[in-house]
Amino acid sequence: MSHQITTEPQTASEKAKFEAFAAFDEELGATKERDDIQMTEASLSDAQKKLEAKVLRKVDWRLIPILGLLYSVAGLDRVNLSNARVAGMNTDLRFDVGNRYSIALLVFFITYFLFELPTTLMLRPLKPKYLLNGLAVCWGAVMLGMGFINDWRYVVVCRMLIGVFEAGYLPCCMFLLATWYERFEVQSRMSWWYLINLFVSAFGNILAFAIVKLDGAHGIEGWRWIFIVEGAATIGIAVIGYFLVIDFPDRMLATNQLQGFTQDELQVILNRIERDRGDSRPDKLTWEKFTRHVANWELWVYGFMFLTCSAPIYAFAYFIQIILGTIVDSTAVVFLLCAPPYLFSIIWTVGCAWLADRSHLRMPWMVGNAAITIMGLLITAYSTNSGARYFGVFLGVSGCNANLPTIIAFQSNNVRSDSRRSVSNGVQLLFAAIGGIYASTTFMQKEYPTYRTGVWCAVATQVLLIMLCAAMYLHFSKKNKAADEYDEVIQENESFRYTF
Repeated sequence: MSHQITTEPQTASEKAKFEAFAAFDEELGATKERDDIQMTEASLSDAQKKLEAKVLRKVDWRLIPILGLLYSVAGLDRVNLSNARVAGMNTDLRFDVGNRYSIALLVFFITYFLFELPTTLMLRPLKPKYLLNGLAVCWGAVMLGMGFINDWRYVVVCRMLIGVFEAGYLPCCMFLLATWYERFEVQSRMSWWYLINLFVSAFGNILAFAIVKLDGAHGIEGWRWIFIVEGAATIGIAVIGYFLVIDFPDRMLATNQLQGFTQDELQVILNRIERDRGDSRPDKLTWEKFTRHVANWELWVYGFMFLTCSAPIYAFAYFIQIILGTIVDSTAVVFLLCAPPYLFSIIWTVGCAWLADRSHLRMPWMVGNAAITIMGLLITAYSTNSGARYFGVFLGVSGCNANLPTIIAFQSNNVRSDSRRSVSNGVQLLFAAIGGIYASTTFMQKEYPTYRTGVWCAVATQVLLIMLCAAMYLHFSKKNKAADEYDEVIQENESFRYTF
C-alpha cells in the first residue's frame, strides 16, 4: 500500500483516525518510497522547479537567520571569558594564579560533553522553539549573573552551567536544518548560518572593547559589563526566537500548525526530501535503534572529524587576543585586530560551501582546509615577523572554520533516517566538547607566548583529518561498489549511496 504525506483532516473523527494512522506509521519507521514522489529531479517541469525554488527561499529566510543569530550569541557567550580576562578580570579575580583560567575553560567542556547527546534526543519530543529558546534564556541568565561574581570559583561553577545549557544547541540546529533541505543544499545553508556566528565573532571583540568603556558606571567594573550586557542581550534574542523558530516540516503539516507556511509548501519540502534520500517521515527512535546506531563505527569517525576542526577553532577563539598581544602593545589595537581574520573567514567559508555543494564533494575541501590550517598554525608559532604571524592567524582561522560546515554536511549527506540522524548529530557534536578540552589543556600558560605544544597538538588534528578522509574514501568506495554490483542495501534504502 502506498501512503501519501497528507494534510491533517479537519473533522474530529477524521483527525482521530489520522493521528492513529500516523502513530502506527511512525512506530513502523515508515520510510518506504511513495508513488506520488518517485519523480526524479530531471523529470520536474519548469513550473515545479520554480515553485520549489520559491518555497526554498522562504525556508531560507524563516530558518537560517534566527538559528544563526541564536548560535552566534552562544558562541559570543562561550568566549567572552577571554575578553573579560584581558579587560581586568584576570587581576580582580586572580585568574593569573596557576591554572585557574585553564580550569575555567575546561569545566565548560566537561558538562558540554555529558549533556550534548541527551539534549539532542530531546529536540523532537520538546519541539525546537521550546528547547532552543529555553536553553538560550538559561545560559543568558547565568552569563548575566557572572557579572556580579567576586570569587573565581563561582566563575568555574557558572561555566559548568553554561556547558549544560549550550551542550545540545549546535547538534539540534544541525538536526533541524537537515530535515528541511536536500543533501547537496545543506552545506551552503550551514555556511550561511555559520557566517552569522563568524560575523559576530569578528566584531565580538570590538563589542567587548566598547562595553568595557562602561567601566565605573553604577560602580561596576568594565569587565563585568561584558557579562551583564551580553547575557541580557542573549535573553532578549531568545524571547524573539520563541516567535520565529519553526518546527519540523512533517509535524507542521500533520498538526496543521503551519507557522506562516501553506500546506502545499510543506508538501513540496517533504516531497523534495523523499525524492533525495527517502526519509521525509520520521521513524521513532527506540532503544533498540539507539543501540544499533550508536554502535555504528562510521558515526564515531564523523565525530573524530569534527574534533579536528573544533580543536583549532577553540584554540584561536580563546587565545587569539594573547597571540596578538605579542604583536602589538595596545589592548585597543588587539581587540581591533581580532576582527579581520574572522571577516576573511566568512568569505572563505561561504566560498568553500558553494563550491562543495556545486561539485557534490566534501572530502577534497576538508583536506584542503586542513592543509591551510596547518600552514596558519606553523606560521603563527614560528615566524619572527609580526606581519607574517598575523597572516598565519588569517590562514588558521579561515581553514578550521570553513571545515566546520563541511564536516557536518559530510556527515549529514551520509546518514539516512530521522532516528539515525538524531543519534549521529549527538555523537558527532560530542567531539566538539572533546576538541575544546583538547585545546584548553594543550595550550598551557607556562608556554606563553609561543604555546608550541598547543600548536603541534592542533597540527596533529589536521593530519588526523587527512588520514580519516583517506580511510572513509576507501570504505565508501567499497560499500557503493557492493551496492552497485551485488545489490547490497545501504541504510535500508536500495538507491542510497555514500557521497564523498
